Amino acid sequence: MRYLLFICVSCCIALSANAQNINDLKKKQQQAKEKIELTNKLLNETQTSKKTTVSNLSVLKKQIDERENLISALNSEISLLDNNLQTLDAQKTILEHRLAIMKKEYASLVYHAYFYKNKYNQYLFIFSSNSFSQGFRRLRYVEEYSKYRKEQSLQIQEVTNQLSEKVNQLAQTKNSKETVVKGTKIESQKLQVDKEGKQKMLTELSKKEKTLRDQLKQQQKQANELNNKIDQLIAKEIANAERKAEAKRKKAAALAASKEQKATTTQKTTSAATKATSTGTKTTSTATKVTTTATRVTTVSPSTSSIMTKEEDLIAGGFEKNIGRLPWPARGVITGHFGIHPHPVLTHVEVNNKGIYIQAQQNADASSVYEGEVTQVFAIPGSNNAIIVKHGNYRTVYANLTSTYVKVGDKVNAKQRLGKIYVDVENNNKTELYFMLYKNSTLDNPERWLSK
Repeated sequence: MRYLLFICVSCCIALSANAQNINDLKKKQQQAKEKIELTNKLLNETQTSKKTTVSNLSVLKKQIDERENLISALNSEISLLDNNLQTLDAQKTILEHRLAIMKKEYASLVYHAYFYKNKYNQYLFIFSSNSFSQGFRRLRYVEEYSKYRKEQSLQIQEVTNQLSEKVNQLAQTKNSKETVVKGTKIESQKLQVDKEGKQKMLTELSKKEKTLRDQLKQQQKQANELNNKIDQLIAKEIANAERKAEAKRKKAAALAASKEQKATTTQKTTSAATKATSTGTKTTSTATKVTTTATRVTTVSPSTSSIMTKEEDLIAGGFEKNIGRLPWPARGVITGHFGIHPHPVLTHVEVNNKGIYIQAQQNADASSVYEGEVTQVFAIPGSNNAIIVKHGNYRTVYANLTSTYVKVGDKVNAKQRLGKIYVDVENNNKTELYFMLYKNSTLDNPERWLSK
């Protein structure tokens, strides 16, 4: 019996762990479904015409990835449900075995109780005792026997209820598995359609190689102009900050020198007052003064402290702690990743992105990913407007905006709207934000900073 109970407890622990895993898989499935819903909206917005674009292909690839993630999560859930079915079935078998044993024992108790009730009267059994202590023990025996029968009856009822519950859980788990299997089949069919659509897009775009190369050349030219402008502005900001810090250090050094001059003047006055004492004392005093002055001047050498203010230092620290958790500057899909990547259509062609491209829905706004100060709002012909927000020694760049809601010097909060993203009506209403991230003057991959 103890062995059966041990198995039953082990099964319960396994079921609990599986339930937690299934909840985690449900969350992943929900996230994948939300991303698929978003890619569907983006594709619907950009497919108002029959024109096939590289951007559409990138969105469709993202949708395929998310659908594969969803199917993977569904298959994992099916595996866990199969494990649950086996565990529940094992528990059901154990409970049935336990119930059979308990019923057999209870039947034996009832039989013996009936047999001895007819053969010996309980009262006669008690009062026929040889002594009071023996009678008391016989009374306790009758009471305990009766109590044991009642407890057995209650335990049988409890196990019967548990067995009924396991049967219901088995039925529910089977239904859940059927639902998940059905959903997996549907998603697999949709995945096949998406892959066929991707292949069709690739075929169509491959026929436009010259056009794609010309577009890429123009885009790269505009991106280079924008990147160079941003690099210049950030370098200028850093140089200005360093000049201000240097001026601050010089002011501090001048103040220290002024205090030193006052101290020297005071010491000279004191020395003159004691001049009549002795020539030897004067010489010693003068030497001491010169040594002290030299020592003090040495201690006010230029500071090597950071050029950031205390507030900027705090903001930078908070920014760093939120790596991998920053909100997205726009809700959408990354259609251009950071760094060097092969072109999605053109063979032997690489694309080098200094930031990431996020395709959003029409009329979407760009938002600040963290609190900071707007240091630049500028425009470049062909690239629309761009905004730079400073977060201590970090900076984020939001480019390809038609209108801006902030100005230089504004303090902004996380998720605060900065401007409206440009909608390219000549390119299937593509709405794409160019997002960059710098630490000082060094580029970093923005994707690793954003929440997953």
